[in-house]
Amino acid sequence: MAKVMRSALGGAVTWEEGDAPSDLKSFNRFGKSAVSWLEQTKELHRAALHLMEKQPTRWNEITRLLQAPIALMLGAYAIETLLKMVIVAEYCEAHGLKLDSCDARDFIPHTHDLKVLVNKAKLRVNKVDRKLLDEIKRYSIWAGRYPIPKTSDGYEGPATQEAVKRGKLPYDHPLWPQYVGLYGKLFRLAIPKTFRSNEIVLKPKGKST
Repeated sequence: MAKVMRSALGGAVTWEEGDAPSDLKSFNRFGKSAVSWLEQTKELHRAALHLMEKQPTRWNEITRLLQAPIALMLGAYAIETLLKMVIVAEYCEAHGLKLDSCDARDFIPHTHDLKVLVNKAKLRVNKVDRKLLDEIKRYSIWAGRYPIPKTSDGYEGPATQEAVKRGKLPYDHPLWPQYVGLYGKLFRLAIPKTFRSNEIVLKPKGKST
């Protein structure tokens, strides 16, 4: 974007002001703010925890089966947002906070693949973590949103059927405690990488702290 010279006090004070429209400036300021991404990921994680662990224990059959996939969907979104926070911060550190991006794809990878994102964020994770990221991503892609994926290839039934023990509460879903542990680990890795200053000390809400 072009710069426009502004002045005040008869020319005694001058400065450059971008001629970008206000909506574009706002889009970039919020989109390239690591704090915006941090607050988003924390609230998504909090919502997942609330859904799984703080709801009343009186469930009907349908509610009980849907609870875990929907909570894992929110968890997958939380991880995706956390990883993109790191990537956005790295982009801004390398390119500066320019207010000229019209499309989020200019500074955020256009993918929901959590394994791809953790690689781009350059966080040190092990094989077990990568396998779990691959399992969790299906909930944000379809298993927490729809009863079927886009294609029939490998379809084994809706996510409501998988691994929720009959007669038990939804947080007995085997992926749930693994997600909570993984989110906590990624959060601890992401914060010092994103906020290099020691002035910011933050923890995720919920049992993963």
